Amino acid sequence: MRRHRPPAPFLPPPLSTSTPEELLAGADRLLGTATTSTTGVWPRAVALLLRHALEEALRSYWHTRKPQLARCPPHAQALCLESYADPDTARRWSATWAGLSRACHYHGYELAPTQGELRAWRDDVERVLNALARGTA
Repeated sequence: MRRHRPPAPFLPPPLSTSTPEELLAGADRLLGTATTSTTGVWPRAVALLLRHALEEALRSYWHTRKPQLARCPPHAQALCLESYADPDTARRWSATWAGLSRACHYHGYELAPTQGELRAWRDDVERVLNALARGTA
């Protein structure tokens, strides 16, 4: 006879060892030092660092305002952000995260993001980080 096991509890994602600002600085270093030896790799690495910075900033935002939300997946946190934050910041977070998520993955029929696209996303990430850190988001 098989025993029924209760579903496993939802485990929050592990805490990052890097702050959003450190992740942004890492992206800046890669943006400034792209070489032929990193061709094809650095654009997606920058996109990953920027996306992770957004996610960590949002988790920190919730940790100080509604700690129970800090344990939710980023998508759920972003949906809640619209109710607590400035609508422009919430929209910018979602749009930037979506663009970076797409840029993080290889698509056989698409080129990697350009340096200009990455710099624009980087600026958007910095705006969101500043707004969330001020608590005026």
